[in-house]
Amino acid sequence: MFRAIAKGYTMSDIELANLEESAMMNRMAKALADTVLSRGMFQSWATDSWRPEVNLYETRSAFMVCADLAGMDESAIQVSVVGSQLVIRGRRICPMPSGKEKAMAVHLMEIDHGVFGRNIDMPANVDESRISAHYNAGMLWVTLPKAR
Repeated sequence: MFRAIAKGYTMSDIELANLEESAMMNRMAKALADTVLSRGMFQSWATDSWRPEVNLYETRSAFMVCADLAGMDESAIQVSVVGSQLVIRGRRICPMPSGKEKAMAVHLMEIDHGVFGRNIDMPANVDESRISAHYNAGMLWVTLPKAR
């Protein structure tokens, strides 16, 4: 610190630099925490631990939602309407190799698993009484017919 003052910097210059560095470190820590939490690193918690990716399409007669739920059993998926939202919930089991060997080491685990949930805002002109869903090849398709 003495060298900084000797080179013409004042204490307020140094304090400002420390505050800026502290703010930058806070932003970096928040970004890291957001990344870790959004990747579902705490999948043993009984909360929505991952978010399957979804696409929303529109035709002349309906909106369609496609959710990527690869590797799931259809009976583990729940689809409902709550208020003005389409709600998709369920639980994906952690994929494990089949075999007789009970003890194994895991060197990399990137496939999200555990409890999940997605709430998708429905367009206002949906006929809720005609909503339908089907699961095919790992994709959940929900059709939201437009109100007439």
